[in-house]
Parts: sequence; structure tokens; C-alpha cells
Amino acid sequence: MLSLTILIVVWVLSPFELSAEEPKSAESPAYNVPAPSALESTPFAKASKEGAEPSERPESGSAEKGTETLIPLYAVFDEGFSLKSVDDQFQLRIRTLTQIDGKGFLPSDQEPARSGMYIPRFRIYFEGQLTDVFEYELSLQRSVEGAFDVLDANVNFIHSEAFKVRVGRALVPYSYAWYDHLEQYYITPERGLFALNFGLARQAGVFAHGKLLEKQLQYAIGATFGQLSGLADTNTTRDGVGYLNAKPFLYSESFSWLRNLNVGGSLAVGQQTYEMSPLPLRTSIQTSENDEAANAASSIFLEYQHGVVAKGERLQGALHAARYSGPFSLEAECYAARFGVAPAPGASAVGIPIFGYDVTVASFLTGETIENRQTIAPLRPITKSGTGRGAYELFGRYSSLQLGSQVFSAGLADPHNWTNNAGITDIGVNWYLNRYVRMTFDWQHSMYSSPVLLNEQKDLRSKTNDLLWVRCQLYF
Repeated sequence: MLSLTILIVVWVLSPFELSAEEPKSAESPAYNVPAPSALESTPFAKASKEGAEPSERPESGSAEKGTETLIPLYAVFDEGFSLKSVDDQFQLRIRTLTQIDGKGFLPSDQEPARSGMYIPRFRIYFEGQLTDVFEYELSLQRSVEGAFDVLDANVNFIHSEAFKVRVGRALVPYSYAWYDHLEQYYITPERGLFALNFGLARQAGVFAHGKLLEKQLQYAIGATFGQLSGLADTNTTRDGVGYLNAKPFLYSESFSWLRNLNVGGSLAVGQQTYEMSPLPLRTSIQTSENDEAANAASSIFLEYQHGVVAKGERLQGALHAARYSGPFSLEAECYAARFGVAPAPGASAVGIPIFGYDVTVASFLTGETIENRQTIAPLRPITKSGTGRGAYELFGRYSSLQLGSQVFSAGLADPHNWTNNAGITDIGVNWYLNRYVRMTFDWQHSMYSSPVLLNEQKDLRSKTNDLLWVRCQLYF
């Protein structure tokens, strides 16, 4: 609460200078809608401005009735369905994300991992603004476990482009893989090994964020409730997080080929006082649960012994670099962390060092160029007339994760069944049929430093396994 109080006081006491003429970000979608001046000439807008038969509603706390003029709205469809007031001060955007996976595991007799169809994410987003000062976001998700839950729920207080305060459940500003772009914009189907298993995802908290130096420097700092998964605040301590991303050549003429170079880092520190069972380490799914559906949708390369709990300090940092130029994308991030884990409730925690990195490269073959990982609009989208082929993007990624030997020497996991050193290679193609529908075809090859238990009943172990992965995604 101290962090919240300080941020709100600074926000209130700072000079409040918001200009209606401030240019919109180049990242904002360009809606092909009538200009406000044209909309003001409609009968509805005229009637509203002239006050024709204004609605009468009782004012709060008063027995007398006050008048209230209705605000006309117009609707647009671009990246979602939007309702806006004529002056754009009030907005509601509705979006949806659906991802459907077909997975074929090799060897095919793995257990609990099973080949089949999965729905890793179905989301509904409600977002918008109430004047230039307040933005809001509410989203619901059905994950592979089949249960609906709150994904985001927050309010963003806007002082200026350089200083904003977000309060509520939101994306935690830790790691480029999580904070810069969401799953619907990812090159590969899922994040790399470290971000997949140790990313902080979404938590409730208070975050100050913004862009400085004419948007060349992006920052975010915050305090979160510190729970690794779930919605309830069961942890009695608070975590601190910080994120920086710089675009040093954004306006450079001499180094124009580096304009979309991103470099930066992030840090998260915390204390896990509420003992909780750590999740198994997986290769192809990000989940907050350990039920049958989650286990079936991904191979597992490390599972903790029964009774092991997450407990004690958490310290993790990351450095990243990314460049987007013409048809090419290059993303790289390295991670280092130390997590406290205890062999049993009430036992002393053991600090486990964790290291990881991933490198991703991609290129469009059909002429599309990009400046960041956002919505891709194919130059020749598939239409009913059948003249377009969509956009094709080849990609490759290598991801590595290594845990300290303490995970075995302290009795936290069985070295005969699991490994503390894993690497995966993804090779595939993204096919963008139009700006809303995308198909991903991926071959994922997993490699382990020691044999991993793939089927306990058959005593099947292997130092490698494969996944043939097809994803159909709808996002608007």
C-alpha cells in the first residue's frame, strides 16, 4: 500500500498537462471511419448537441432531478469491435483470441503426454478508456484446463506518455518475452524454456510505466503481491519488478537499419513465504495448474518429489536484444535466477541457481516488412475470389535451460527419472491467411543431458523426444 500511496501522490501533485492535439502513437491502428466532423452532422449527433429531449436522471445524493445529455457513439471494426464517442474520449473495444493445437508426440507412447487436440487459450478482452485520463482492461481466459478465470483486470491512470500508473491484475514487467508482446504475436507457438516455466506472467499490483526521450526509452517498475500462480493473494510479502527497453537508434539517419533495435533488461526480487507445490518443468505449454489436461498437453523433463515446496527468496534477472528490419526478426534473451525450494513443508529452503537463454530468427518470404511483433497484414490475403496466398514466415529457435545440481543433491527430484539440463529446437513456418487468421506448423526437438522418464509403466526413458505441432489461431 505504501507504493500505491507514493505513486498516486506523485501523480496528483505533478503538473497535469494533457494535450488533445498530441499525435497518436504510430502503433495505433488506423481506423477507416468518418472524421468526427462528419459524424457530428448525423441526426443523432445533432440531436445530442442541441439537447433535444435530454434524458433526466436523478443526481446522486439529491432528491432533485438533473439533466444528462447522451453521448453519440460510432462503431468500427479493425483489430476488434470498437464503440467510440465522436471525440474519442469514451471507448470500448471487444476482442477475442482462440488458439487450437494439434499435437503429435514422438515417441507416440508417452504418458501422461498424449497426442491430440488442445485449446491452450480462449480469451475475451474488454478494454478502452473513460476520457484521456483513465484506461481500463478486463479479460477472461479459458486455458487448457477448461476453466474460465480472470486474466487481466486493471485501471491505467494516465498523466502523460512519460508517466502512467496501472493498478490491478496485469502483465508483470519482467522479461522481454513476456512484457513486449503477447502470445498472439509470438513467432513460435510458445515462449522459450525459461520464460515458459519461470516467467512471472500476470499478478495483481501497482505499476508505474511510460516512455521517455521521445519514446526511445521504455520503463516499468512495480510492486506485486508475489504469488507465483492463481488469483488469491496468499503470499504475505511483496515482490519488486523493474523493466527497461531502449531503442537508441530510433531517429538515427546514419544507422537507419538499426532503428528498430531493442536492448534492455529486467529484474524481479521477492520472498515466497506461503509454501506451495512447484509445477513440473515442461517443453510446450505455459500453465498455472498441474492437472491431467496440463500434463497431457506437454512432455515433462523434471518433476519434483512429493512434498517439495517453493519457499524462500526469489531473485531473477534477464537481458534482451531484438531487431526488426524489413522481413527479418531477431530476438534473444538470457536469464539468471535463484529460487528457494524446500524438500518438505517446514524444512529449510535450498537456493537453486537457474540459467537459460533463447535465440529466435524469422523471415517473411512474401514481401511483408515489420517494425515490431504486432498484427501482420498480408500483402495478398486469402479472399473468396482465391487470388491471394497469404503471408509465409519461416522461423527457427533454440532455447536452453539449466538448473543447479542442488535440485538432485538436496533430494528435490529423482536424477534417475529427470534432467536438470534441457534444450529445444523449433523449426517451422507461420502462414498468415489474413490479418486475423494464422496457422503455425512447428517441429520441436527436445534434448536432455540425461534420460527422461516418458512412460513409467513401460519404463520408457530417452535423451530426446519430438513434437509435431500445428496451431490454428483467430485473433481480432
